[in-house]
Amino acid sequence: MNRTLQTTLLGALGGFIGFAFAEVLAPSGPPTSLAQVIVSTMVWTALFVLPLTLLLLAAENVLGMRGRWSRGWGAALIPTLLLGAFAGGTAQLLYTVGLGIGLPNRMTRALGWAVMGAGIGLVLGLLDRSWVKAWRGMLGGAAGGFVGGLLFDSFGTLRFGEGDTGILARAFGLTVLGAAIGYMLRLSQEFFKSAWLMGTAGRYEGKQYILTKPQVTLGRSDSNDIGLYYEPNIPLKAGTFQQQGQNWQWVGENLAVNGQVVPSATLRHGDRLSIGQTAFVFQTRAQVGSPVPVAPHQYMLEGAGQIFPLPAQFARVALGTAGEVKLTGAGIQARHAELLLTDGRLELLAHGPVTLNGQALSAGQRVPVRVDDRVQLGGQEFQLIRASLVPTKA
Repeated sequence: MNRTLQTTLLGALGGFIGFAFAEVLAPSGPPTSLAQVIVSTMVWTALFVLPLTLLLLAAENVLGMRGRWSRGWGAALIPTLLLGAFAGGTAQLLYTVGLGIGLPNRMTRALGWAVMGAGIGLVLGLLDRSWVKAWRGMLGGAAGGFVGGLLFDSFGTLRFGEGDTGILARAFGLTVLGAAIGYMLRLSQEFFKSAWLMGTAGRYEGKQYILTKPQVTLGRSDSNDIGLYYEPNIPLKAGTFQQQGQNWQWVGENLAVNGQVVPSATLRHGDRLSIGQTAFVFQTRAQVGSPVPVAPHQYMLEGAGQIFPLPAQFARVALGTAGEVKLTGAGIQARHAELLLTDGRLELLAHGPVTLNGQALSAGQRVPVRVDDRVQLGGQEFQLIRASLVPTKA
């Protein structure tokens, strides 16, 4: 499941839980004045925004390698409640003024939800101590809030039978609103990113951290920007990624860069980084369309008593008796399968009979593979290994 979909689903869950919070905890008595209407709306919106923001923050933590899933929840409580109250009051004022000047009700309410979405993006960016991320988040959150607000207004008129007070329609509409905010928040960060780290091995494989400020710290502690909490053998603070003009540098403890252990290095697009059991690929927007270089013989296939190194650089490589990686054995076809390197991740594309870790793949099926996976082509089994894992002879 990709990061955008995961964030969207957590946004939807946050919207639903926020609806339940607000329905249960917000004052239910009918307001008698405009001031009471505004205060009531402020309380309701603050309660709705709280679980939505916390779940989107959890998504940032898990998908963005920021440490434990609950990191920053305590620090987010007060700002989130305040922004929710502000958004609710602003929305109610916009709605009142809009009615007075003849603006469509849907438009004024959508603008109010946009303010709320922008506030969520602002909080998420500030918790990461990045104004760039905050501005991008405000833009995405506002867009998601506006679109989600328009959809919510459409669902709000639905009724499911006699006696329905609209509670089901509100629940559905606010769930969609949360999903829209989550989706647009993720989309804005992905669209504007210029440099990032993609996990390719270890506990953080498939996770991504977008570099949005001049200095990004990495270490085991959650106080770092990149908190590798599940790496017990690395320092609490291992080092810093520093931006120098258009370039990024690593400065700190020893880090393996393309297989060479160094305390500092200027990074280039496609550089392979590893610390502890975690491996990354460094990528930049200007070079994202080019093949990602791999350190010489970093990936290999081992089988039939032999080692078959993969090319030093590749985006797509065929396996078989006539492939770029020539494999021999019973039942192996000319181009039996392919290995593809996409966005820092290896994938296997089956053409002939292929089994991955005991599970048969159909022709044309494409699946992710990782180090230590066992691939059987025809009657011969191979294991995907790294150069650093090849045992040395005594």
